[in-house]
Amino acid sequence: MIFLRHIKLLNTRYLIQNSRNMASFYVKCVDSEESLEISFDYAHRGGVMRSFNACRPKVEPVQNSLTRIAANINKHINKKKRKKTDTDLVEVRLVVYQSDSVTKVPENTKVEDALQHGNKVVIDESPYTVDVNPPLCRSVVIPQSIMVGFPLYPQLDLSFADLNDSEYVWEKIKYKDSGDADKMPAKPDPSKIIERVKVCTELSYVPTNEDIGYRLAFTCIPRSGQRVGRPCNTESKFDVTSGPGLCPFEHRHLYTQKETNINEIRVVSYNILADLYADQEFSRNVLFSYCAPYALNIGYRKHLIVKELKGYNCDIMCLQEVDEKVFRHDLSTIFEVLGYHGVMMEKTGEVREGSAIFFRKSRFRLVEEYREGLQSLLETNAICSDIVKKVYAVPDLKQVLETRTTVLHVVALEPIDQPGRILLVANTHLYFHPDAGHIRMIQTLIAMRYIEHLYQVYKKNKPSLVFCGDFNSTPHRAIYEFMTTQSVKEDNIDWKDGGDDQFVPEMNFSHKLHLENGCGKPAYTNFTEGFNGHLDYIYYDTDNFEVSQVIPPPDHKDVEFHTAIPSIVFPSDHIAQICDLRWKQSSNL
Repeated sequence: MIFLRHIKLLNTRYLIQNSRNMASFYVKCVDSEESLEISFDYAHRGGVMRSFNACRPKVEPVQNSLTRIAANINKHINKKKRKKTDTDLVEVRLVVYQSDSVTKVPENTKVEDALQHGNKVVIDESPYTVDVNPPLCRSVVIPQSIMVGFPLYPQLDLSFADLNDSEYVWEKIKYKDSGDADKMPAKPDPSKIIERVKVCTELSYVPTNEDIGYRLAFTCIPRSGQRVGRPCNTESKFDVTSGPGLCPFEHRHLYTQKETNINEIRVVSYNILADLYADQEFSRNVLFSYCAPYALNIGYRKHLIVKELKGYNCDIMCLQEVDEKVFRHDLSTIFEVLGYHGVMMEKTGEVREGSAIFFRKSRFRLVEEYREGLQSLLETNAICSDIVKKVYAVPDLKQVLETRTTVLHVVALEPIDQPGRILLVANTHLYFHPDAGHIRMIQTLIAMRYIEHLYQVYKKNKPSLVFCGDFNSTPHRAIYEFMTTQSVKEDNIDWKDGGDDQFVPEMNFSHKLHLENGCGKPAYTNFTEGFNGHLDYIYYDTDNFEVSQVIPPPDHKDVEFHTAIPSIVFPSDHIAQICDLRWKQSSNL
């Protein structure tokens, strides 16, 4: 990618305020790349300032590179002149000097050696200082759906820059034709700006009612210590709107206004509804036909998801149905700024969604991450040898299991205030089919075998467990019985879900952990027009934890106000499960 290809320059008044950027000849040069990238701003003898970019091989003679750059400048300048029938064509030349501004660099010097930090480049009569690997913002993107009361977090692509050192400016802009979508072009004409006001100098901004009818512009000035890079900015394509107003999850925030005490942790488990399932024809017309189409768009739902999760002030978040792009471009960046570290595991196969786990960095340190496909564990790990022997003896069941893409995602965390101890946080999303209780039960057996294996790995660290997920199973089914009573018997009705062709006799299994569900038994955690039921759980280790608070679910009248969820005020068809767990005194090291 050409250096700064996608950067939109800040308007001229900001460039004038930072004269250091006006006289810089930026060079990106890293050991792992064979070419270096060049970027600078040039205005020919009082003309309009323009950005120029070039990508040249490091070993190329500097004169060859300068000739190519000069040709691009001359082409641009003379193109303008031909339109005016001016035959006196300009021929700009570039010369490189050493840092003393006197000694000319030999023309056959490799461009990598010639463009050393502090050397000088003269373009026509304009002097520049070579700035190698300056703080850089390659691109900046802000949401195009902007609503009052919902925080905005830009997507920044930074190099050689520190997020905390960099400077940020949010502005609101009023155009002559604001409010009339038919008259507003895709790229508004700056000459039609009738008002431009700075509203914030933080990375994040929450629009207010006073911003309705304005567009927002965001500028990043990348910095690293005393070094300052060139500004990068962008502008929204649409005006700020009022949005949905108060959302039901904001009532739940009343219980989570403060962070937990040092002897407690707040855990959230939430299936956030992947975009690849929400915003498709079947979902819009059948599955979620009761929901306004715009509210199924991920650009809209992201605002609600981020605001909801941020307000829970949790220590651990286990999310399911997380789109890879949403994690990479939004969640990981946003929650990193908020003090969290996040990891994601996609499902096996070609599905680009999966599990994400976030933890508060002030409370935990990541010791290890484990990414396991349940089918791979079943087939290759000796801990599942008795299970695979039974289930693979039934061909039809074997065939179904081999097509499942379910994963188990586990992180081993060390509490900052309890060094040497290990908290295992597991996350999963089991197979969804209504008549597949036996498949989900087998997946749970595999997951628990692996978790028990990790207990042995960390035996000296007195391990504890929080196991979250969308288990796609209600409390009266086999999984809940197995998890909370430590065993499941062959007479459980779930073993017959696959019919005679997939039935396996003598399926008696047990585990040694003492687990309970942290949020009890709510009436439902998934509520659509065609189904509602309790599918989501936060299983916790009762030897080490006790529940100190369960965050109440939203009022049922709010859930069904728009028929079902998702809706304009609920971003998912699931409801986040949240509880506070207190470390037991006897469990301390």
